[in-house]
Amino acid sequence: MNRVDINNLSPGEKTHSIRLAVLTVLSLLILPACVQGWGKNDPDPGVADIREEFLAAVNQARSVHRKCGNTRYGPASPVSWSGNLAMAAYLHSKDMVRKNILGHTGSDGSSAGQRISRQGYPWRTYGENIAVGDPTVSSVIRGWLGSERHCRNLMNPAFTEIGAGYAIGPFGGNPAARYWTFDLADR
Repeated sequence: MNRVDINNLSPGEKTHSIRLAVLTVLSLLILPACVQGWGKNDPDPGVADIREEFLAAVNQARSVHRKCGNTRYGPASPVSWSGNLAMAAYLHSKDMVRKNILGHTGSDGSSAGQRISRQGYPWRTYGENIAVGDPTVSSVIRGWLGSERHCRNLMNPAFTEIGAGYAIGPFGGNPAARYWTFDLADR
């Protein structure tokens, strides 16, 4: 490889070389963001890889009569996906992994409503389900449907949008357990 001293170039060649260098650096910075879906509100993995399956599973669960504890629910309207709710859910899952906790309160003392608001979602009402250890979307949904409180959130007709995310970390001897967060809300 031959090295060129920029001081030995003509003014036009210097300008061209500098512009080429700047464009190269910008391309190296921008290209990875474009390839990874820059501008979307869904991190990958942890949200994007479950989005379609999760939304379908929730809407399937909401489409039938269901009993959550002693409360009976008729079919609820389908919900839609919110990238803002998904990001709030994903970040809470990451926080639980980082702090090795399972809880609705964030390590900074935040509530689900505060975390949802931080992501720019102007909620009127919200709910949150969490879980750890379920390896698949179907297993975590099944677990929530078997829990009265979680089932009530899932079937609540007041919720019109959802988002979910997971992060992987150690739990109960499993070094790669999924920490799930499921946020439900309405504007």
